[in-house]
Amino acid sequence: TNNVKQLENMKKALEDASAPADAAKIKKMLDGFKIPAAGEDFAVSLPRKLIDDLKATAGGIAAQKEGKSESELDEMWWKQAGELVAGYYKQRAEVEKDVEGLKKFFRSQKDMPGKTKADIVKQIWQELPKHMDTPVAPLDEEMLVDLAKEPAVIEGEFKHSWGTAEKLYKSEAIDSFGNRYLLGVFEDKAEAEKAFDAWNKEYEQAGKDVKENLKNWAKQQEAELAEEQDSVDRIRKALEEARR
Repeated sequence: TNNVKQLENMKKALEDASAPADAAKIKKMLDGFKIPAAGEDFAVSLPRKLIDDLKATAGGIAAQKEGKSESELDEMWWKQAGELVAGYYKQRAEVEKDVEGLKKFFRSQKDMPGKTKADIVKQIWQELPKHMDTPVAPLDEEMLVDLAKEPAVIEGEFKHSWGTAEKLYKSEAIDSFGNRYLLGVFEDKAEAEKAFDAWNKEYEQAGKDVKENLKNWAKQQEAELAEEQDSVDRIRKALEEARR
C-alpha cells in the first residue's frame, strides 16, 4: 500500500507546474511501472545522488517521530519523497540544458588557417563599439606583436572532444595508500582502459623493483654485519692470546 501511495505521489509531483521539462516522459515511465505483490522482491535502479538524498530525507523524518503517529510520518515521507524526485529531475534537466549550451558553443569554433590570435583580437575590437556606449580603448601594440606569434587555433585543440563529445571516459587509478591519479579523459572506453593498463603495469613493476631493492639492501646489511662480526672475533682472539 505504501509503495503504491509513494508512486502516486511521485506522479502527482511531476504534474506540478514546477516539474522539469521532461516530466511527461518521466511520468510515462512511472505509469509503466507496476508495484509487485506484497512479499515479492523487486529492484529499482535510481541515480546514486537521488538515493542518498532519499536516505537523508528518511533519516530527517525519523528524527521527528516524537509526538507523531505512524500515518503522519508516512504522509511526510511520501510528500517529501515525491517533491525530492521531481526536484532532482528538474535540476538534472537544467544541468543538461547548460551542458548542451556549452557543447553548442565549443562546436561553433571555426578553423582559421594562417590567422593569429592578434587577428582575432582585432576582429573583436572592431565589433565592440557596436555593443558599447563608451569609446573602446586602442589595442596595445606590444601585446599585438606578442599575440601575432601565436596561431589562432592551436594544433590539437580545434573542436576538442572535452568540449564537444557526447560522452567521455575518465581513466583513474587508486594506489594501495588510497591516493587517486587521473590518467586522462578519453572519447573511447578502450583508450581509457589502455591508459589504466599501462599505468598499472608500471605500478606493479615499481612494486617489484622496490621489493628487489629491499632484498639487495638486506643482503648488503647482512654482509656488513658478518664482516663486523669477523672483526670482533679477531679482536677478541687477539685479546685472549695477549692474556696468555
